[in-house]
Amino acid sequence: MTAKKSILVPTDFTEVAWFALQHAIRVSEVVKEPIHILHCVSESEKLAEAESKMASLIESVKSKYAVTPRSIVKVGNYMTDIASTADEINASMVIMGSSTVKEMDENKVSWVLKLITSCKVPFITIQEPPVNKRYDDIVFPVDFTIENREKHEWISYFCDYYLSRFHIIKPNTSDPKLMAQIDINLASAKKFLDERGAKYVEYTVPGIKKYEEEVLDMAVNIRADLIIIMTTPTSKDGKYIVEPEEQYILANARHIPVMSINPR
Repeated sequence: MTAKKSILVPTDFTEVAWFALQHAIRVSEVVKEPIHILHCVSESEKLAEAESKMASLIESVKSKYAVTPRSIVKVGNYMTDIASTADEINASMVIMGSSTVKEMDENKVSWVLKLITSCKVPFITIQEPPVNKRYDDIVFPVDFTIENREKHEWISYFCDYYLSRFHIIKPNTSDPKLMAQIDINLASAKKFLDERGAKYVEYTVPGIKKYEEEVLDMAVNIRADLIIIMTTPTSKDGKYIVEPEEQYILANARHIPVMSINPR
């Protein structure tokens, strides 16, 4: 029997971490997965204070939302412990508040991007409190990369739990080779959507601005609840990077959560 999935929310007790927890509560209400909150301290002397803060946070969530998350407070490092904890609790996803990408502090951005690419499960980054209760309008950029096909598994996930409408957005290009690869990826995505009876709308960006900028413009106009992007494998060593185009979306998505998926 497969162990029950759960949702992991790292916290440093800041406002944006509280926003992430609010998002996780919304997701948990739909998918019926428990929430684990993770806080790491650098040394054992700080454990008692952290555990006290965590207890207050749990009590606040219980009082406001009638939900009791499970807490994990440990001596460690977020860079390694988010990924390892996600494995330990069989997390389906990690939801983390991240204003640092928007602020574009180079060191902090690098740290967040490393976190995103360290996890086997999707990493949802948020910057603001939830606007909508559900992930019903999902922006699904389709480009020429092979990794796009990894998004398909998550089409099933959202079809199972939400009345999702997928907004497939493709680039505007005149390059025959790129166009052919985009069409292959588009056909693959549409086939997967059709097999699951999912609703979708297809768009081509105007091609006036950069693709990532036009994806975000469309996402805002659609009032999207989620944007799904892919990281890029660097080689056969199992490592990934977040390309500049995806970094732009992560940094500027504002109220729209962004799900980053590391292809297998």
